[in-house]
Amino acid sequence: MTGRSHAFGPSIVAAVFVAVAGIFWATFSTLLGLGRNSDYSSHGALVVLVTLVLVWSVRAKLANLPIRPFLPGLIGLIVLGFVWLSGELIFTRVLTQFAVLSMIPVAILTLLGFRWLVPMAFPLAVLMFAVPIWSPLVPTLVKWTAKFAELGIRTSGVPIFREGAYFVLPSGNWSVADTCSGVAFFSTCLLLGVLYAWTIYDSYAKRIVFVVGSAVIGIVGNWVRVYLTIMIAHHTDNRLLRDDHYMFGWLLFALFLFVFCWLGWRYRDTDEPQSQISPTNHLEASKQPSVPTSLLAIISLAALAILASWPILKTKLLPPQESNEIRIANLPPQAGWSVMETSTLGWAPEISNPTRIRVQVFEKNGQRVNVFIGVFQNENWDSKLVTSANHLAGGDKSNWNLVDRGSASTELSGAPLQVKAGVVLGRAGKALAWHWYWVDGISTGNDLYAKFQQLTMRLRGIPNASVWVSIYTDANVSAEVSSKLLNEFMHDMGGSLDRALAQTTNH
Repeated sequence: MTGRSHAFGPSIVAAVFVAVAGIFWATFSTLLGLGRNSDYSSHGALVVLVTLVLVWSVRAKLANLPIRPFLPGLIGLIVLGFVWLSGELIFTRVLTQFAVLSMIPVAILTLLGFRWLVPMAFPLAVLMFAVPIWSPLVPTLVKWTAKFAELGIRTSGVPIFREGAYFVLPSGNWSVADTCSGVAFFSTCLLLGVLYAWTIYDSYAKRIVFVVGSAVIGIVGNWVRVYLTIMIAHHTDNRLLRDDHYMFGWLLFALFLFVFCWLGWRYRDTDEPQSQISPTNHLEASKQPSVPTSLLAIISLAALAILASWPILKTKLLPPQESNEIRIANLPPQAGWSVMETSTLGWAPEISNPTRIRVQVFEKNGQRVNVFIGVFQNENWDSKLVTSANHLAGGDKSNWNLVDRGSASTELSGAPLQVKAGVVLGRAGKALAWHWYWVDGISTGNDLYAKFQQLTMRLRGIPNASVWVSIYTDANVSAEVSSKLLNEFMHDMGGSLDRALAQTTNH
């Protein structure tokens, strides 16, 4: 088989890409931006195309490499298959896309051996940039952007009042929403920085410096973008950039990257890099023994069977659709709280496609607390408990702004509970909100733990109804007073709330 490795090896690499994409097409298509459930902001298609071009560019280095399968790689495919299955069961795009893209290098390692991964290490590493892993950075980036914008506006002599991510200027109000965090700019700058640095530099020190610089541009550039957007709108009486500044942002980033790349080009490595595989090494590699074709065929079939088994297993593990109608149980008042018919706040959490929602209002000593319950039954990619589409405020069509976020410590039924906290602001007033998840009898404010509980439920075949819970109250007086009121409510009504949630999911 040594004489035919020129054809076999590259053909197997191509077959791996085709097989993984074909078997897991439902996942792969969303990564490419195809289909109804795709992430419209993803640059996955560009990343995949760049990866294929980079793999093609190193084909000469692959021509004479010996084929030595690595059998333990089959275990890696099993592990990645389970990761993909877990992501499918709990509808988590990061897990499914990470698993599918990781299957490609692991399958190449399994069928061809370590020697094949060395020249393809960079192209296959670039492939991982297609996975949307940067969402956890959004709150931090929003906070940094808001602070810089305030500092810049004050330095420019314009009066400004800032509360969290919300600004008030003489010419109007602004808010740094999650979509303005700059996470898309950051991920794009990082990707382009890696590709550019790898292309023009041979020195790893220069590559690292350029990539770090690209990441800084992605962050600091967004600060400048927000500052300029507000200032231009302010000085033009809101005739420019008030409502539509999307294209302005990308043009500004293109300018930043052009200047940075031009500076980087001046320090490029001009010496022609030496080939990593000399003619002598080519000859020596071609003389090294490879496995028989029959053994490679058996290993290939085993790898294919492992990959193909996971979509089949998913259809067996997905819980049956529950036909019983969910009814949200009443939360009986106690400890001096009474039920009110209406809320004085015109706000509620913004959650996407819940099965059913209910809001109850309670009052004690003239102070009101609202309880919002959103139930998700028969979850799917469009309707799920834990997702960035569910938030307290700040959606595209929202009249409320999330001006501050964090966490709070309280108790539920006598047990400590860490919840997410947020301050929302709108024309109708200001509210302090706490929220957490209720999954299989367990309350948690942690997204990952809630997902883990959902996974264990589905692996055990338990019906998959889960609950988003929020309590909120007026915060116009002070956040401290509002927080104390919510803590009092949890102390008095926590047991009643816990029992009501159990009754809701057991209907």
